[in-house]
Amino acid sequence: MTAPSLVALLLAAGFAEPQAHAITTYAHSQSGQQLDPCATSWMGDGLFGVTRQLRRELHREAGTGGCVPPEQQVQFLARAWPEHYPQCSARFAAGDLAAFQRCWGLGIGR
Repeated sequence: MTAPSLVALLLAAGFAEPQAHAITTYAHSQSGQQLDPCATSWMGDGLFGVTRQLRRELHREAGTGGCVPPEQQVQFLARAWPEHYPQCSARFAAGDLAAFQRCWGLGIGR
């Protein structure tokens, strides 16, 4: 998948453009040089490095233990991000573009 494709999916899911680009940059850092929705990143699964309980939830919602399509990963992220990280999500929406990596990626400031 290309970065512009991922940005488009994130925009369609309701993220603002700066946030969509910040999430795409994070996804790129997780997957190396390609955005492979089926890859396992060094910190989790799929485009956004979903780990532990959220990974199980993602796969349960998708109805598969295997690769979750990028559209479903983005929809899951759009729901799970504010639900599981409300304070970080609010800071991110207000312009703190590092909040996604700090909170989702590193688990700091939850």
